[in-house]
Amino acid sequence: MVVQIRQILHQQWSLRGFSWLKKCPNSLTHKTLMNMAVRVTVVVLLSAGVSYVHMMSRLESQTQAQLEKYIKERGEQESSIFQLAQDNLTSLRDRLLVEFQQPTNIDIQAEFERQYFSWNDGTRRNFPQNRPIKEFDSTRYPSSIISRNVQLTTELKQRMLIANKVITAYGAAWSNRFVDTYFLTPENTGVNYWNGVPLALQVPPDVYLPNEEYFYIADPQHNPARLPKWTGVYLDPSVKVWMVSAIVPVYQGDRFLGIVGHDVVLSDLIQHTTEDQLPGTYNLIFRSDGRLIVDPHHTQEIQQAQGKLKIDAIYDPHLQRIFQLVSNTSAETQVLDNSQDREYLAVTRLKGPNWYFVTVYPKSLLSGIAWDMAQFILMSGAVALLIEVLLLLSVLQQQITTPLQQLTIASQQLANGDFAINLDTHRQDELGELASSFNSMVSQLKTSFIELEQVNNALELKVEERTTTLQKTLQELQRTQTQMIQSEKMSALGQMVAGVAHEINNPVSFIYGNLTHIETYIQDLSKFIQLYQHYYPHPVDEIQIEAEKLDLAFTLDDLPKTLASMKIGTERIREIVLSLRNFTRLDESEFKAVNIHEGIDSTLLILQNRLKEQAQKPAIEVVKKYSDLPLISCYPGQLNQVFMNILSNAIDALETVNQQRHTHQILIHTQVLSENQIMISIADNGLGMPDTIITKIFDPFFTTKDVGKGSGLGLSISYQIVTELHQGQLNCHSTLGTGTEFVITLPVQTHRRL
Repeated sequence: MVVQIRQILHQQWSLRGFSWLKKCPNSLTHKTLMNMAVRVTVVVLLSAGVSYVHMMSRLESQTQAQLEKYIKERGEQESSIFQLAQDNLTSLRDRLLVEFQQPTNIDIQAEFERQYFSWNDGTRRNFPQNRPIKEFDSTRYPSSIISRNVQLTTELKQRMLIANKVITAYGAAWSNRFVDTYFLTPENTGVNYWNGVPLALQVPPDVYLPNEEYFYIADPQHNPARLPKWTGVYLDPSVKVWMVSAIVPVYQGDRFLGIVGHDVVLSDLIQHTTEDQLPGTYNLIFRSDGRLIVDPHHTQEIQQAQGKLKIDAIYDPHLQRIFQLVSNTSAETQVLDNSQDREYLAVTRLKGPNWYFVTVYPKSLLSGIAWDMAQFILMSGAVALLIEVLLLLSVLQQQITTPLQQLTIASQQLANGDFAINLDTHRQDELGELASSFNSMVSQLKTSFIELEQVNNALELKVEERTTTLQKTLQELQRTQTQMIQSEKMSALGQMVAGVAHEINNPVSFIYGNLTHIETYIQDLSKFIQLYQHYYPHPVDEIQIEAEKLDLAFTLDDLPKTLASMKIGTERIREIVLSLRNFTRLDESEFKAVNIHEGIDSTLLILQNRLKEQAQKPAIEVVKKYSDLPLISCYPGQLNQVFMNILSNAIDALETVNQQRHTHQILIHTQVLSENQIMISIADNGLGMPDTIITKIFDPFFTTKDVGKGSGLGLSISYQIVTELHQGQLNCHSTLGTGTEFVITLPVQTHRRL
C-alpha cells in the first residue's frame, strides 16, 4: 500500500520536495514537517502500545484456559495404561485370594512333584534342567522358580500351584498390553509369564526377590497402607527398553502372601512426551521426589543414569525452578505462571505412578501474536503519517520552499563568484526583506570576493594537509592499541591456564603419591589372607559363605589390576596438567619418542572391564601380534585417544553380534613397513559395514549408533590426529559378515607441529 501511494504522489508532485528536504535538513519546511511527524508518531506508538498490552491480556487468559483443558485431556490419555495396569493387578489379586480359599481335592504333593523339578543349583523350577530351555513353551505357560533354602510347606506348595494356574490364564490375555505378569512371595519364590521369555528359568540361583525394588516397595514395612505401588524407571536388560513396574500387595487377612505385578513399557509414553506437543512448547515428566523421567533437553543424562537422575543433581536452574513450582501445588491439574522464566507450566498428575506431566509454554509465543497486531497498527499509522506529511508538503512547497530555493540558488551563484544576482523584492513579508538584504550584501561583497577566495583556497590547502597527517597518526594509534589489547589478553589467558594447572596438579599428586602406599597395604593384606588360608584351610561356614559372596579369589586377583588402572588414570591427568603448563611455557613439549605398544596396552587396560564376560555378553578375546617396532616420535596422548576410539568402536560392534555365533575377537597387529614407516592394524570379527557407511565414517557427526549412544566425532577427531598432526594415514576396510579393520600408518620420525 505504501508503494502504491508513493507512486501516485510521485506522478503528481514528482517528489521534488523530498529531494530538497534532504539537501536542507535545517529548513523551515523540514522542521515543520518533522514536528508534525513526531507528534503523529507519538500518537501511533501509544495506540500500538495500548493495543499490545490489551492483546497480551486477552491472549494470556485464553491461553491459560486452553492449556488447562489440554493438560487435563493429556493427563487422562497418558494415564490410561497405568490405570489399566492397576485394575488388572487388582483383579488378579482378588482371583488369587479366591483360589487360595477354595478347598482342593487334588494330591498337592504329587501335583507339585509333577510340575517342579530340582536343579543342581539347589533351586526348583517348572522345567527339567537336562532339557534345552528353548523347548519350554513360554507362549502358553509361565516360568516358575523356588529359590534354594526355601522351606517347602504344604501351604506354600499349594500357593505356588494355584499361582501358576492363575498366571497361566491371565498372563496370556494381558500380554498384548503388558510385557509380563508375575506373582512373587516373601519366601523367595516366583511365577512369571513373559511371552517368549522363560525368565524364571534364566535367573541366577542366588537371587533374593524380597530385596528387589519391585518387591520391597509393597511389603508391610514399606507399604503398611497396602496400596498399589510403582517402581522407578529402569532399562530392562532383557529387551533393552525403558520400563516401570506396577505392584499390588496380596494379603489374606493380616498375612502378607506376596505381590502381583506388571512391567509397563514406557517407549510410547516417552515418544509421545518428546514428539507430541503444542507448537513452540515441550513436555517433561518427573516424580515427586525429583527423579527425572522424560526431558528432551536431558535425554542423554537420563539414559546414562539408568533412569535414576534427579533434578537437583543437574546444574539447570531453569529446571530446578520448574520442579519447585510444580512440587508446591496440590491440585491434580493446574496452570502455573513461571514469571521468572516468562512461561506457563501446565501441570497434571498421571494416575497410577502419580508422576508430574508438565507442558512448558513460553510466553514469547503470545508476545509474537500481540506484536503482529501492534505492527499492523504501526503500519496503518505510518501510512496515515505519510499522507499527512505529503499534504502539508504541498502547501509548504508553494509558500516557503520555492522562495527558499531561489535564495539557495543565489547563494550558490555567489559562492561560485557569480555576482549577477537580482532577487524579487516585491513580496511584503519576511522573505521579501530577506531578498533585499541579500542583494545589498552581494553588492558589498563583490569588490572583496577575489581576495577572500584566495585566502580561502590557501586555508583549504593547509586543512587538507593537516587532515592527511591526522589520519595517518590515527591509524598508527589504532594498530598500537590493537596490539596492546591482544598482548594483554594472551598474558591474562596464560596466567589463568597456569593457575588451573597448578590447582589440578596438587590433588592429583596427592592421589598419585598415596597409590604406592595403597599398593603396599594391599600386598600386605593379600599375603596375610594367603597365610591365613594356608594355616586355616577350612574356615567356619559363615566365613566360607561370605568369601563366596565376595568372590575373594577374583577380588585378590583383580584389585592390583584396578590399582594399576587408577595409576594410569592419574598419570593421564598429570599429562593433561603438563599440557596446560606447556601452554604457558613454550620451552617444554609433549612431542617425544615413545613405545607404541605401551600406549595400546594402556588403552586395553582401561577398557578391560568391557572386554570381560558380562551378563548376556560373552568375553572378547584380544589377540596381539606385535612386531619389534622402533620408538616413534609423536604426540602420545593424541595417539592414545585414537586407539581408545577405534577399540571402543570395535567393542560396540562385537556387542551387537549374536553371542552364539562365534568367539568374539579383536586382533591387533603391528609391523614395520619401511625404514621410516610403521603400521598398526586393529580388526574385529563383527558384522562389518556396507560401503555406503565406510565412505562417511570419518565425517563429523556421522554415526550408526542409536540416539544418545554416540556423537559421531570420535573417528573424525582420530582421522585429524593421524593425518594432520602426525602426517600419517587412517584407512578402514570392512566386509559384511566378516568384520572391520582400521589401519593406521605412521612415520617413525614425525615433524613436530609448530
